[in-house]
Amino acid sequence: MTDGHRLEASLLAEIGRRTKEISEMQHELARQQRVLTRAATLLRLGKTAPGVLAEIREQCPDLLQEYCDLHVTVTPPPPLRPVARAAASA
Repeated sequence: MTDGHRLEASLLAEIGRRTKEISEMQHELARQQRVLTRAATLLRLGKTAPGVLAEIREQCPDLLQEYCDLHVTVTPPPPLRPVARAAASA
């Protein structure tokens, strides 16, 4: 096999590998789009956000992970309850 043929074979193999990789990525993105479209529809129809989020996590656990991490980080903690002090005994 000449260098030209080896280069062609190598290039063809790389093109095939990348084409397959792109195809798999497109398939995954299409699946994620279907999950998100259904979630948006459920929210518009009145399903609660926690319920929709649970459904998204069930179907695609990593899909909104960054959003969930950000939401947990940004959400302020609940207010502290005042603690009643015992009256000082004199």
